[in-house]
Amino acid sequence: MIAEVVQTFLLTASGHLGALASLYASVEVHFSPPLLIRAVIENCAHALWVLGDDPDESSENRLARAYLEELLSAEEAKKNAGRMHTKSHPSYLQAERAYKALKRQVLARFPGASREDLGERRLNGQVFPGLESSVMWMYALTEMHGGTIGKDSASGIYGFLSNRTHPTLYPARQRRRWHDEGDGRQVAYVHVEIVDLENEARAALAAFYNALNYTASYFGWPTAEINRLEAQIEEAIPTFFR
Repeated sequence: MIAEVVQTFLLTASGHLGALASLYASVEVHFSPPLLIRAVIENCAHALWVLGDDPDESSENRLARAYLEELLSAEEAKKNAGRMHTKSHPSYLQAERAYKALKRQVLARFPGASREDLGERRLNGQVFPGLESSVMWMYALTEMHGGTIGKDSASGIYGFLSNRTHPTLYPARQRRRWHDEGDGRQVAYVHVEIVDLENEARAALAAFYNALNYTASYFGWPTAEINRLEAQIEEAIPTFFR
């Protein structure tokens, strides 16, 4: 189950990376990339959180974190099915059964846990992190393994991506450049520097590459595909690994 949870997060992140590549290829780079970059980073952060930062810790802790992810997913599925339909609708009833069955499974697997613990998203000493907390945790982990982005910088990057995802005025205004048309009119254009696009691409790619590499190392998987990915990254961004 641990492997399946991690794989699902990485699969989702890779899909967002593919969409990001499509935006770059079509030069739709003004406003949409940050939404996908944030999604890549968040999915990678949750994949790494499930695996943890201590290879010697009890496997029960990793299992507990995977179950916490499963529980949140099942709860969200039930909640949204009820909101989109009625609570007598087959979609809601199926989601409700799946959620209750999962809770019973968790409580049977961890006899010391209570329903109150699960309601507060705690299990076997593990506490489910918020979105920003999980991202900060990921950057702290990668910094520990030689990453160059510290916790404060990571917080700023994530905050900026969030501001560009949710309705916030200043990110769009920062890209405005005013031009005198010569007849007394000032016209605003959206201006994007190529270096900004490369930095954005690096943030998403670094999160995915680090998460993929960490996962492969954890499971002891062959690295041939990762080596091929490294070569492709270096060809596209020669300074990526320097």
